[in-house]
Amino acid sequence: MFLICTAEHSVLWEALCKSLALFTVNSIDSLDSSKGLNVVVKPVTNTDFNQHKQALESADTALIAFPPELQLAAALHCREPFTVQAVINNLKATQLLAKREFVNHVFSIENLASSLRSIDSGNKIAHYFSNLQTPDLSPQTLNIAKSILKLEPQIASLYNQVKQLLVTNIDAQPEVETAGGTAANYLIETMQELCQSKEESQVLTEQLTESQIEIAKLINEKHSRKSSLEQDISVLTSQLFVLQYQLEIGGGLTATGKAKNTAAFAAKNKELELQHSKLLAKLKRKSEAEKQLRLQVAELRAIEQSASWKISKNFEKLSAKVSKNAKQRKRLLDNVAIVYSSDYFDADWYLSTYKDVKESGVDPAEHYLVFGAKEGRRPSAEFDGDWYLKKNTDVAKSGLNPLLHFLKYGKSEKRAPNRFSAF
Repeated sequence: MFLICTAEHSVLWEALCKSLALFTVNSIDSLDSSKGLNVVVKPVTNTDFNQHKQALESADTALIAFPPELQLAAALHCREPFTVQAVINNLKATQLLAKREFVNHVFSIENLASSLRSIDSGNKIAHYFSNLQTPDLSPQTLNIAKSILKLEPQIASLYNQVKQLLVTNIDAQPEVETAGGTAANYLIETMQELCQSKEESQVLTEQLTESQIEIAKLINEKHSRKSSLEQDISVLTSQLFVLQYQLEIGGGLTATGKAKNTAAFAAKNKELELQHSKLLAKLKRKSEAEKQLRLQVAELRAIEQSASWKISKNFEKLSAKVSKNAKQRKRLLDNVAIVYSSDYFDADWYLSTYKDVKESGVDPAEHYLVFGAKEGRRPSAEFDGDWYLKKNTDVAKSGLNPLLHFLKYGKSEKRAPNRFSAF
């Protein structure tokens, strides 16, 4: 009977056991000697070996070790609670069992199949381990795990001892978490939170997509209302011209006719004034709705970045460079909100005017703030950035975005937004 087990707690081992369900037993207590291969799911201990000496004496036993970076990367990938001390404990447990007389082989999980082929007793079962289904760990996750583990030199030393199968007074080593271990554990917790926030970001992205559909409907409704209002104004204007014409030709009427026409005109004029008031109220409501819509768009644009921004706040404690990038991103999102809430940025106009921006899928406000102004593009028909910078040389020298300067300072300073404005 060939027995494969591990002393380490690892999600990789759990995944491996699921792929070998036909040969797995829960613990050494459940060994099945009728099977040519037994894979023990539960990590074994020195006590297990002591209690089952008779069964182990007749077995060809292989102990599986896991490289530290794989242990940590798998935990990050699967969002499992894990610490640097857990890696150290796993390595010590492997060291301890490796010196037992029942252990015939110690293999690394990285090359398990090839290691089995190298021995006569393992050659018959090696093919079972050739295509194991384990978590797909990205190079980025592995690199992060390696960087974290560098903070704790004891891990490299212990793993070198495991590879050389040298065991020295393990129990005498105190399990003290060093300052490097504390920093590494903080990094682990942060990366686990980042993985969790990735799922949150996907949910927020779906919500954002639904909200964008609603915004598109509101924009279409806005255009429809605008068209209806323009039509109402046109009809009322025509009626006004007709009444004015009737007044002009009414000079030759009799006194009775004049009185009738005057009364009719007064009634019609009152009706027009009432309709005019209603139109003004509609226009005011439309203006307020457009402003609220722009604010909603700005907020929704920011939602997509909010989760990653929350995580980047945690990394401010660890990296000045990341902190700088996070602050720049937050500043950009704040400026996007300012631009969307103004009357001088028209996202529909910007996308219809600059087809390449629409095809790229980039947020129009972000594109204008980062690239558009420098390329001489206008945010709307009402604001000319190039002219504004030529007219206001102090703004050009400051390097500020022309529209942002106008919204923050220029408007209150009575600076004109374009060459035709009487502002």
